[in-house]
Formats: sequence, structure tokens, C-alpha cells
Amino acid sequence: MPDFLWGAATAAHQVEGGNRWNDWWALEESGRLPHRSGEACRHYELFESDFDLARSLGHNAHRLSIEWSRIEPEEGRWSEETLAHYVAVIAALRRRGLEPLVTLQHFTLPAWLARRGGWLAADALPRFARYVEVVSAALTREVRYWITVNEPAVYAKHAFVTCDWPPCGKKSWISAVRVLRVLGRAHVCAYAILHQHRCDAMVGLAHSAPHIVPCNAASVRDRMAARLRDRALNDIPFRLFGCPARNVLDFIGVNYYARQVVRANGFSAFGVECTADHHEATRHFSKLGWEVFPPGLAQTLRNFARMGLPLLVTENGIATDDEAERIQFLRDHVASLRQARDAGLDVRGYFWWTLMDNYEWTAGREARFGLCETDYATQSRRPRAAAFEFRWLIGTRGAGGDGQ
Repeated sequence: MPDFLWGAATAAHQVEGGNRWNDWWALEESGRLPHRSGEACRHYELFESDFDLARSLGHNAHRLSIEWSRIEPEEGRWSEETLAHYVAVIAALRRRGLEPLVTLQHFTLPAWLARRGGWLAADALPRFARYVEVVSAALTREVRYWITVNEPAVYAKHAFVTCDWPPCGKKSWISAVRVLRVLGRAHVCAYAILHQHRCDAMVGLAHSAPHIVPCNAASVRDRMAARLRDRALNDIPFRLFGCPARNVLDFIGVNYYARQVVRANGFSAFGVECTADHHEATRHFSKLGWEVFPPGLAQTLRNFARMGLPLLVTENGIATDDEAERIQFLRDHVASLRQARDAGLDVRGYFWWTLMDNYEWTAGREARFGLCETDYATQSRRPRAAAFEFRWLIGTRGAGGDGQ
């Protein structure tokens, strides 16, 4: 097993194509979302060549997700063919020396469960536990690293506060808090099942962790708004497990993309994001409007290191059409990662989002994060210059002492 995991991350619905059994597909087909996933990257068919590409670019690990709706397309009906497919996917990674990091739930839900209320359905937890049991029995022999739930706070926000993700219903902060509690319980349940199947399993979750600072550090109101927002986004989700996080987490997956500069606002205790340049000479934003701030990665890792658990950077990347910008983002964030490790932090891996351009949820195919360019007409991949830069950084042990 590699001492340090270097790789890229993907998610099933964003790359596989044809995931017609889940709630996202149903909403896409209804016309209520601006983009459809369709064939995505046809990774379900092309995974062997995609893993060849990852290995050729120096990766020694790969993060992927399992699509629950493919495995259980109808309640209680399990697809042995799909299970065999994911067994083959893990075997393909192993043959190439790529350590698998498997995510069990990356935003999508089976349509049959969504119709009954999704995560807020009365039987959501036992149904999820049954799914985890089936996947765990099939894969734990070859998979040690697991992420139970991807970005629970992001899911709660988009599903029940901004309502631009399924179920796209009525806005409700109460429902957002309820679903966060359910996802916390789902994680605890999955943690127990995975450890029953493999005692040395490493089980965590992936948390979206913005670096939050006050707009005006001299302003008590700005500092308070930033502190409250940081607690809401980076602290409270971990308190929903009902017990000390270290008892139900073997590591924390940190998804870091941006900094949020917050100023006080009379209508919100959490303030509002400030996009003005008045407090710094320059600020730089990605195509999606996220502020690029590499030092925030090291600071975020320091903050989470206080929980006393190993850390993995499970996502980090930029949506851009400017390759020089992508390369600079990569260099600066790997340098920030190195600073964290040089300071003694127990960081054990780094995964770029993402291996190839894919379906980026409500942003469709316009937000290009990939190390490799995807030609959707031919479904071919072409490594970008950043992919070779990443290979060089891995080869030169760019995180401070741990290469392949």
C-alpha cells in the first residue's frame, strides 16, 4: 500500500452515463434542470482505458463512487450484473497498482426511494444499511478506504435551502437540519457495517471545507459572522453523529476549493460573501465564481487536524478554460499541502477533482475541472498540460517526502 495516496476523484453519475434509475436522472428528464447527464463520459464502459490513463499519469490511487440505483434499481431487487461490474472495476484498479477509495453515496438516490421522501423517508436508514451490507460483502476484501457520504452539508443546502438539486421542493431549513442528522446516522451505520466486514477498514466522510475569514478583521460584527458561518459549515456537521467523531471516523476527507470572505449582514447571522477587492490588492476567482486561495488549504488542514484524525484531501481543483491557470492552481495547492505536512500534520493523500471533464451537476459540461479533456462527440480523453505537471509533482515527491 502506498505511503501517500496521489490520484484523481470521480463520481458515478458524473462519469458513468446512463444512470437512469436515480433521482437526478428523473429530474433531468423532467426538464427542471438546465443540463442532462446523458452518456456523461461513458466511464461505465471505458473504465479500463481511463484507469490506464490515470496510471500513465503517475497516480497510485483513485477515488470513485458506487451508484446505489444501479445496484438496486427497484426496491429489494439487486443487480448481480452491476455488482459484478463494480468488482471488475476494483480489480482493474488493483491490477494497475491504484489504491481504491470508494464512496458509497455521492449525492444521488434511487428513484424508488426518492419518491418516498428520499433521506427523510421513515425507512431511509434501514434501506441504506441494506445497500451498504450488499456492497461491503462484495468489495471489502479488495477495498480498505471508504467514504460513506460525500459532502452532507452541501447536499442539505442544495436539496432543501436553495432547492436547485433533487428533490427541488419547498425551501426548508428545518428539513435541511433533519437531513443532516439522518446523514450523520447513515454514516455511523455504514461505519459499523464496513468494520464488521473488515477490521482494518479506513472509513471516513468527505466534507466540503471552505476557508472562511472576515471581510474586515477589525470589525467585531464581521468576525462574528465569519465565526458563525465557519461553525455552521465546518463544525456542526461533525456534531451530528451523536458521539465523539473520532469514535466513528478513521479519517476526515477534506474537499477544499475556495475561500469565503464574509461581511456582516443585518438579515443573516452568517453574513454574506464579499466579492469586492477593497480589503486586498487582488482577488482571483474561478469560472464558477469561487475564490482561488491556496494558503487556505494548509489552514483548513490545520483546523481539522485538531480532531486528532488522519486527513485526506479528497477533492481539490478548479473549473477553468485557461490551462496556465489550472497549472498554477495545482502547483500552489500542492505547495500548501506540503506546508501542512512539513508542519507535522498527518495528511495521507491528495485527490484532484477530477480525472476528466464530466457532468458537473447544474453546471453541466461547461465547468471543466479535468486533468484530461473530454471530447464528448468521440468520448476520447486528452491529457492536459496540468496532468503532466501533476505527474512531475508526484515524481518529485511534491508533498514533502512521499511519492509512489
